Amino acid sequence: MPGKSTKPSNNDGAYLMPDRMIVVVDRAVRQAALWGGGAMLLGLMGLTVLDVTLRYFFNAPLYGARDVAKLMLLVMVALSVAYSARTGGQVVIEFFSRRMGPRLAAVSEAGARLAAIAMLAVLSRQLWISGRTAGIFGEASMALEIPYGPFYWILALGMLLYALVLIVELLLIVKGRADDLGPPPEDIST
Repeated sequence: MPGKSTKPSNNDGAYLMPDRMIVVVDRAVRQAALWGGGAMLLGLMGLTVLDVTLRYFFNAPLYGARDVAKLMLLVMVALSVAYSARTGGQVVIEFFSRRMGPRLAAVSEAGARLAAIAMLAVLSRQLWISGRTAGIFGEASMALEIPYGPFYWILALGMLLYALVLIVELLLIVKGRADDLGPPPEDIST
């Protein structure tokens, strides 16, 4: 339109901020789950096939394969939990929310996310502390003695990524956009 600016106003920019943040978070959790979790899954499959083949055909299992498999599974879960939460892969009970009005449902969603953020912050802190002290106490895997410290830190970062997802979703709820909390649209270009 002539005489009308197409530049967003300050109010439009504030309205678009959670939208931009959720797109960035969606990309980050998708990449972490796809590349990190996917690499761990492929490695776990290869390790299992190799171990089973060596065990049954040559009677020579891989020493420490279970140690490595457990740690690979841990990394896969840590990198994928935020994506699972963002795409609706976790169990949700909607019994009461269907009977609530939209305002009360938004308040209960916000309260649940605030409680989860607080719990994830405490969990991440404790995991980080456990990672620092794991070396002091000699925490390591049984056969190969792989130190657990870095794996505690990976779990802590995975939980912080999950908390970040909840924070951005909380911002959407506060902005009155609770309907936009669903899974992100699939974008094959990223």
